[in-house]
Amino acid sequence: MSAEPAPIRSAVVVGGGSAGFLAALTFRRMLPQVKLTVVHSPDIPIIGVGESTTPAVPVHLHEHLGIDRNEFHREVRPSWKLGLRFEWGAKDVPHFNYTFDKYLDQRIEGLSRWNAFYCLHDMRDASPFNAIMDRDRSPANIRNGRLSLDPRATYHIPNASFIDYLEQKSAASGAELIADQVVSVERHESGGLKSLKLASGRELEADLFVDCSGFGSLLLGQALDEPYISYRDALYCDRAVVGSWSRADFPEDDTIRPYTTMTTMKHGWCWRIDFEDQVTRGYVYSSRFCSEEEAEFELRALQPQLAGADLRLLKFPSGRRERYVVENVVAVGNASGFVEPLEATSLHLIIEQLYNLAWALTDSDRILTDSLRYLLNERFASTWDDVRDFLALHYKFNEHQDTPFWRHCRAESPLGQIQDMVDCYAEVGPSRLLARLTSNATIFGYAGYASMLLGLRVPTSLKPQLSRRERERWDQYRKSNAVAASQTLQMRQALNRAYRS
Repeated sequence: MSAEPAPIRSAVVVGGGSAGFLAALTFRRMLPQVKLTVVHSPDIPIIGVGESTTPAVPVHLHEHLGIDRNEFHREVRPSWKLGLRFEWGAKDVPHFNYTFDKYLDQRIEGLSRWNAFYCLHDMRDASPFNAIMDRDRSPANIRNGRLSLDPRATYHIPNASFIDYLEQKSAASGAELIADQVVSVERHESGGLKSLKLASGRELEADLFVDCSGFGSLLLGQALDEPYISYRDALYCDRAVVGSWSRADFPEDDTIRPYTTMTTMKHGWCWRIDFEDQVTRGYVYSSRFCSEEEAEFELRALQPQLAGADLRLLKFPSGRRERYVVENVVAVGNASGFVEPLEATSLHLIIEQLYNLAWALTDSDRILTDSLRYLLNERFASTWDDVRDFLALHYKFNEHQDTPFWRHCRAESPLGQIQDMVDCYAEVGPSRLLARLTSNATIFGYAGYASMLLGLRVPTSLKPQLSRRERERWDQYRKSNAVAASQTLQMRQALNRAYRS
């Protein structure tokens, strides 16, 4: 007779970086009775391209982990992000905004339908964040002599200072940090991991092992040989060339944009992330359609500030492991899967995995049963497959370039589980019932999907006729957003106050 499963009393996190140290802080905060050790190698370089985030990130940092906002601003020096500016979609639409203020599933007083229907006519200034983004201002005002920040804003985070900060907080939380490398893994005869052998000769045993070892997937992929499910048939980009420049070298470009810019390129797309003192650009492309040299040439042509800069090449797969919880191993971040950074989902998915795990173990008195593994893995698979389909939607309906890459995307990108939603949208427009066709595990929800369907100008036969009163009320609402946006602080002014607070 097999022994009854026992509560988890000890855990080892393998890997540092944002995944490893967020795992440490989440465990120490939500499962403080678990003895925690983090094995990380300081010799592994930080990619350092900057982290673009979603609203889930500040919620986890400040509400779940209890990190003080003022301290975070002083130590990490992030800039604010209100959404994404897509230079993308219909040929006659230069750009649209994917904002984080979730306005499409709301109704303005005096109007009979959700905002999404009125956006079929005009999305400009359709929400506070839309108006602020199009004026390159900040989500902050001065009230009673103090900085007042819209709490829905999220961050652009400098990677190096972010990881340094998380490491310091992890040590202060009571986690044991070991600067070392795992050289071998010992398994139990009955399955699962028993211990890790380190380069120093030390051996670590634990009840639970958290794999944050990146693309190498040292524990889940290598030790347990968990199958990998590729997304290559839906997401074709697999490379990025990345560069940055100092604002001090180009003082004429002093605007700090409160969004991530997503620009359509010949063989993929390019991001721009703005910080106080520097800007990063990354061209994400498909190696099936473009060489590294061609990508570098196109990126430098787009951004003259990179003319003499060194560019780095990043290679990545898009896909996931079949499961992320196997026996007594949990993989988090790139060790479990990765999708290209089109919607800045990397940190969001790390947090989703960690929060679900910690919440589940709390409810089960820290006993990791087969049923709990099954529920966590079902959630994981559904969430990641929904991200894949959401990103495929971006490619299916972008007409800003007519190159072999984009023609292939428009003709071949499968929409998977969201095909029914797109078909319904073609007939009924942005009906609130579309929410019933989203995955229960989606991180985007109705508002996210509606933003893309409307912004991309996905064809729909619905052409609602607005009365004169409705049109006037919608225009009045948009004008009020424009006026409010013009009264917010400039980004540099607001950030300087936040860094000093």
